Amino acid sequence: MEVDDAVGKIYRSFSPESKQQFNQTISLMLKKAVNDATFAEYSKLLDDISNEALKNGLTPEILEELLASND
Repeated sequence: MEVDDAVGKIYRSFSPESKQQFNQTISLMLKKAVNDATFAEYSKLLDDISNEALKNGLTPEILEELLASND
């Protein structure tokens, strides 16, 4: 991972234990950012599908009827 000189200098001065804690913290932050982005994309996809269904006339009532008829 590339960082600016000041951050690199600080990191290089860390003890091995501090580096490990720092690496774990950064890893968790990156995982959260990826998960948040993934969830946002998934949520947008669901919204797009819902809007398209409504535009095409599929109301919640019609959906319930369709789902009930498959039981």
